[in-house]
Amino acid sequence: MRLHRLTLRDVKGVRERTVDFPDRGVLVIEGPNEIGKTTLLDGFDALLMLKATSKAAAVRALAPVDRDVAPFVEAELTIGGQRVRYAKRWLRTPSTTLDILGARPEHLTGDAAQQRLDAMVEQHLDRTLWDALRLTQTGDGSVAPLVSSAVLTAALDTAAGAQQHADGADALLDKVAAEVALYFTATGRATGVYREALTRHTEAQDAVAEAHRRLEEGAALLERLGQARERAAATDSEVGQAAERLAAAERVAGQTEAVATAHEVALERLAHAQDRQRLTRRALRQREALVAEREECSRELQQARHGNRADLEAAEEQAQALLMAEAAAEAAATKVEEAADDVAAARADADHLAAVRELEVRRDVLDRAEELIKAVCAARGVVAAQEGSGGPPVGGELARRVRALQDRLDAMTLQHDGATPSVEVEAWDSVVEVDTGDQTAVNSVRPGERVRVQASHDTTVEVPGHARIRVRLHEEARHRVAEIDRLRVELRHTLTELNCADVDEVDALVETAEAARTRLREATRDVEALLRPWGSTVTAEAVAGVLPRRLVEEVEQARSRVAHGLAARRAGRELPVDDARARVAVRVAEGALRDARERHQRARDALARRRADVATLTTRLDRAEGHIAAQQDRVRALQTQLVAAREDASDEVLAEQVGRCAAEVGDWTRAVHEAAEAMAAANVEGARAELRSARHQHTLASRAREDAHAELNQIKGQVEMAAGEGRQELYDLAVAHLDDAERDLRAIDRRARAARHLHATLNRHRDNAHRAYVRPYTHALEELGRQVYGSGFAVTVDEDLSLSARTLGGVTVPFAELSGGAKEQLGILARLAVARLVDPTQGVPVVIDDALGYSDPQRLQQMGAVLGSATEGSADMQVILLTCTPERYATIPDVHTVRLTA
Repeated sequence: MRLHRLTLRDVKGVRERTVDFPDRGVLVIEGPNEIGKTTLLDGFDALLMLKATSKAAAVRALAPVDRDVAPFVEAELTIGGQRVRYAKRWLRTPSTTLDILGARPEHLTGDAAQQRLDAMVEQHLDRTLWDALRLTQTGDGSVAPLVSSAVLTAALDTAAGAQQHADGADALLDKVAAEVALYFTATGRATGVYREALTRHTEAQDAVAEAHRRLEEGAALLERLGQARERAAATDSEVGQAAERLAAAERVAGQTEAVATAHEVALERLAHAQDRQRLTRRALRQREALVAEREECSRELQQARHGNRADLEAAEEQAQALLMAEAAAEAAATKVEEAADDVAAARADADHLAAVRELEVRRDVLDRAEELIKAVCAARGVVAAQEGSGGPPVGGELARRVRALQDRLDAMTLQHDGATPSVEVEAWDSVVEVDTGDQTAVNSVRPGERVRVQASHDTTVEVPGHARIRVRLHEEARHRVAEIDRLRVELRHTLTELNCADVDEVDALVETAEAARTRLREATRDVEALLRPWGSTVTAEAVAGVLPRRLVEEVEQARSRVAHGLAARRAGRELPVDDARARVAVRVAEGALRDARERHQRARDALARRRADVATLTTRLDRAEGHIAAQQDRVRALQTQLVAAREDASDEVLAEQVGRCAAEVGDWTRAVHEAAEAMAAANVEGARAELRSARHQHTLASRAREDAHAELNQIKGQVEMAAGEGRQELYDLAVAHLDDAERDLRAIDRRARAARHLHATLNRHRDNAHRAYVRPYTHALEELGRQVYGSGFAVTVDEDLSLSARTLGGVTVPFAELSGGAKEQLGILARLAVARLVDPTQGVPVVIDDALGYSDPQRLQQMGAVLGSATEGSADMQVILLTCTPERYATIPDVHTVRLTA
């Protein structure tokens, strides 16, 4: 098979790409990562393997993720000596087309095209060889076993120089294999009738063994019966000995138990005596504490009564002082009232004088407001006369806008004149006409004259009848000219509206208008400043030229307050002559009021302190009386408790009980020591330990006797049961069945072994033929490898034509243990060796996808030389290299290169 052209459209990340393949030699397809190199091969595989109508995951994987389009692949190839063009579209409007090219062209579509190409692939494409001669990105360089490749087998037959297989040999081997399959599985295990015979023989052997075991089991039961009888007799003897020991231990323990009991009684009496001693001592301590507490409470009661008498005397003195403080406070309050009346009179005099002054001020403001309102009305009349002339409103903003137009026009003109060239015209023999293009008169330059003009517009210099020269402005200058013309027109229109000839006249007009407005603003500002305290409404009325009614009303109100003040003054009180003396009188009266209030406050503070002292003393007296009452109750309660306790037992009786309890404790302590010495002499603990040990031994012996008799009874029952089964007759019957099974097995075994021997012999001869293939394949591979590794290179090839080891410099390393770079190099060399051995018309392209990434520069150079030499001369093969690093294959001679771009 040869690839000639491959086209992909909307396949994965590839929008559209076509690659032409040379018929022979090395083709390097280079491009960056994810450009779609591997996608080319994926598309070709899908073209051969996947039907156009398929919806499998592999088909959906061909579709781009960012577009809803149908993947399309077309390939032009030669297969079986026939050149064809084959195309498919998947998912949306699926289609299949096949064009047979050549002398008798054909065009097929749909299932017919699919079936025709499938037949060609089945007949002429060796899939084992196609898969083996591709090295993918994820591969480790190893070559799949090639022994099943018919094309390579034929080539190796030719290379080995002999036909290793006779006609019909494969059919014969299949028949023998079928016969072997009747007796053995693929792993060599028995099956079918052979397995059944083996199973019957094994079951017969198991039956004989079981019968023999049961015979032996009967003999063993008889032997166990004798042993069980002996054990039962032994346990009966042990029980008797344990009973004798237990009786002796019980006698000794009974003798020592009286001593132990006496010791326990002494301990118990000592504990009771100690408890009574603790109780009597506690009662004595409580009695002493009760007496001490009663005496302490009596002392506290006497102290409280003494302190209470002193507080009662102080309370009488505080009551007298409180009465005096209350009288002083009442006198100070009277003085405050009198001072407050004087302050009110002084303030009334000051208010009357202030009302008089306010009346005068209100009259002055009213008079000034009348004058300013007249001035505002006069200035407004002048401004109204100017604005009524009919033109646009004249003001500073208009003047600034006109001035800005003029300044911008001057700046643009100056910029344009500076950026445009000047044309100097000198006339010799004829008149020269100059047209500056700005709608001004045409300048004529007479002979002998020299004129310089600014080319601010497109300028024409013409010598009538001889020449015409045009100076054209560039685009930016044209824009400036248009802007200058626009500014000039706008300025002229504004001046016309104002009836002014130029900007200076506009300034004079604005100055006159501003003067009139200034007078109006000043008059208005004076009105607003005068009347601002009265608010915006009064100010607005005045600015409008109306005398505010509020000012008139305020003058009348001030006049009314003055009259009211005169009528309300106290008779005989002299009115201050001016405001200063009125304020002095108010301050003097207020000072006298403050002094009276301070004296009144001091009197109130003194009264409050007296009251606080009385309240504190009263509280202390109440608390002291409560404390005295409580102490009295406590003393009475303690006395009652003490009397009741002494009635039960007096202090002397308690002391006597404490002494008696101490003596009793001493007596029982001595008794305990004496009992302990008696126990030690009698060895009570030893007697108790012996009794416990004897009881334990007797218990164990009794249990052992029960177990021995139970076992004896059980074995007796088993012996009786076995005696009634007829185990000898069963054994003889099982031996007869085993003889029959052995005869059947020998007959089937002979036929099975013969079939397996024949099958092994035929396989051995076939393997010898396969080993003959290894030599030419190994020779071809080593011939290529020595160009890279030198003369010390050799390989070990298995019978299935897969690489198992590499030898270099006498050192052999298994293929699986080689480095990644070495595996890739050997994988490429093996694929080239296979491609060189097979018939070019039956071979397939060698495809290497992104390999030699782990190889050093020297190896890359040597591998490039091998790839170049492998396709030279008579070697008719097609090698396709996919890479994102084309420098790896730069040393390959006569290489074809296709660069993929986005």
